[in-house]
Amino acid sequence: MWHALLTSVSLTVAAASLALGTVKAVAARREPALALKLTASSLFHSAALFLLVTPAVYRAVGHLTGVPHLAALLIDFAALLRVGHAHLLAHLWHPPDRAGPPLRRTVGTWVPLYGGTLVVLAALFALTDLDGTARPLLLATDHARAPQIVALHVLYFVALSAAVTATVLKCRSLLALGSPGLTPELDRSVRGFAAAVALDLVHAVCLLVAMAGAARGRDLDALAEGAWLTTAASALVAHHSLVRLSVHARRQERRDHSALRPLWQTVVRADPRLVLTPGLAWGGWDTRIALSRRLVEIRDGARALRPWMTAAPAHAVARLARHGAYPGVDVVAAQAAATILYAAGRRGAGRPPAPADSDFPGLPGEDVPAAGERAHLVLVARHLDHPLVREALTLLCPDARAMCGSGHP
Repeated sequence: MWHALLTSVSLTVAAASLALGTVKAVAARREPALALKLTASSLFHSAALFLLVTPAVYRAVGHLTGVPHLAALLIDFAALLRVGHAHLLAHLWHPPDRAGPPLRRTVGTWVPLYGGTLVVLAALFALTDLDGTARPLLLATDHARAPQIVALHVLYFVALSAAVTATVLKCRSLLALGSPGLTPELDRSVRGFAAAVALDLVHAVCLLVAMAGAARGRDLDALAEGAWLTTAASALVAHHSLVRLSVHARRQERRDHSALRPLWQTVVRADPRLVLTPGLAWGGWDTRIALSRRLVEIRDGARALRPWMTAAPAHAVARLARHGAYPGVDVVAAQAAATILYAAGRRGAGRPPAPADSDFPGLPGEDVPAAGERAHLVLVARHLDHPLVREALTLLCPDARAMCGSGHP
């Protein structure tokens, strides 16, 4: 009954890991982001880890390779690599470390340590003369008097402790940043992820205790096997945290897609041909695809309005903002909103384009980095109805709604 429970838990976690990993792999094909690829790879490692623990797979690996306990070594490999994935993911979530030299420095420091540990573990395993029945989760207790096996598990514990500690500290530093993007939902997800990684140490500690007891003639097999449930709990908590992060991202995408609608309507109203042809049927249900399409159409629409843009709306917004009547306003976003509304109104009213030699320097905010473009355009959309923008357009032409387009559907 006990072993049936362990097998059922392992198969359940393996199935959940495989399903989530497949979803992340499909998402990574559409958007080849490193974080998505790492998440998918981590989930596949988790699926392999829990499949290897089941008695049928454990013994099948030994039978096919002629090495009865090879699955035990592969389990340690998969567990260590799974934590390594979590370690790198924590760095990718940390703004100062997610790209460039800091990320390369992190990879350059830790990859040799992980790689060297795996090589030494394999060497210790190869040097051990293993016999007896191949029992999942009990290599340490069955061979507690073999120096190589003791060294293997001590090294595994040390490497795992270093990786877990580094990952948890990185998650804590991310929480300590207190960035505006760190919502309560994200805060809970990161804390849950850090707790899940820390749980991996419980199994390693219990395994060392069971091995020490077995070396003194005590039967602690139940401790070694039962501790595996903490690894299963670790995986489930990590999965829950990753799913929560994904759900939060999808919700934010839906909110931004909705917030951008007024700006999208303003820029494409004069030329409906700017709206992209619908893609695959399932693409309409993908918030990321829908948001990307909307951003592209807004960029194209703003580009089409450029001949009617002038610097006057931006100057008017700047003058009004200097008076301090609108505290907290994002001046650049308000300038962009006023410029777009003014140009859309002029084009809609049949006015001629601005002279080619006008002093228009460009749409305010168009030089924002690509990573910040979405947030900037959302701000622009939210400023379309801002009192500062309406007042600036009224100064330019009294009948602002008819002449300058200070309104949107």
